[in-house]
Amino acid sequence: MGSEKSAPAAVAAFASAGEANRRIAGVAAAARAVRALAEAGANEVGLRIGDGAALAPATFEDIERLRGTTTVVVEPGEGPTISLPTSWEIVRATGKPGDGLVSRWLNRPISQRITVLVLEIPGARPVHLTIVNALLALALIPVLLLGGEAGLVLGGILFQSASVLDGVDGEMARATFRASPAGAALDSAVDAATNLLFIAGITAHLALRDGGAIGWIGGWALVVAVVGWLLIARRVRAAGAPFGLDLFKRSGRVRGAADLVYWIVQTLSGRDCYAFLFMVFIIAGVERAALIIFTSVATLWIVYVLGSLLPVPRVFRGAA
Repeated sequence: MGSEKSAPAAVAAFASAGEANRRIAGVAAAARAVRALAEAGANEVGLRIGDGAALAPATFEDIERLRGTTTVVVEPGEGPTISLPTSWEIVRATGKPGDGLVSRWLNRPISQRITVLVLEIPGARPVHLTIVNALLALALIPVLLLGGEAGLVLGGILFQSASVLDGVDGEMARATFRASPAGAALDSAVDAATNLLFIAGITAHLALRDGGAIGWIGGWALVVAVVGWLLIARRVRAAGAPFGLDLFKRSGRVRGAADLVYWIVQTLSGRDCYAFLFMVFIIAGVERAALIIFTSVATLWIVYVLGSLLPVPRVFRGAA
């Protein structure tokens, strides 16, 4: 930050230091004003504090983190008050275009309300919610294997809860300008581990309880998931991107039968959808059907992944 006395290119005024220090979705109001003006192209921003009191150290930390190359001058005085969005408006804008049906209409509205509350906690960071999700994942195996029928229901509820909470760390990161490739990769790794632990746990539970082919069906689902994710990880690593499970997600209007089939597979293979359906099916007492449907959809999904990632044999290139 600078101390130049020349008139700044842009000015944001606050009635008091308390107003400038006020946290909006986890970031000081003064820092949000600096960020907004910097993104609008201001090379220098003047922060005028009406009561002349000093800003809090946490506010200065936020300003330093968000100002980029913009020079910031803090001085007493009055000026035009900048209009800032509310915490809820900021968090509501953190949705993702690739959200599935369940995420868009159920998970995201719940997770965003949780995010608003979590951002009121001083020092809360996205990684803290990622850790909470990791702990939920670790709880799935003992709950599913040792909890009997009640444990099966609780496991389904925990899996859906993890799907909802999975949105919170990303929303926090986007709302507080803390998104990073490392954070996104860690979040995706926890998601993948949660999915694998749940499928492994429910497969072991049903195999021990019922015997028969259900264990092989669940085992095939695990193999398909691991192979598919490894192929995706290899592709995104080669592209220099962080690990993520959304490589083949696409949005847009459905045109024709092929698009409809792809949309159905994409929707059912989305974590938000199958976590919710597993919970509903388990509560309804048809958990075997849930695992069989999941395995069938996963098989269709891996066919698409293989077709998209593997090179086309030379013998077919001419025809293509």
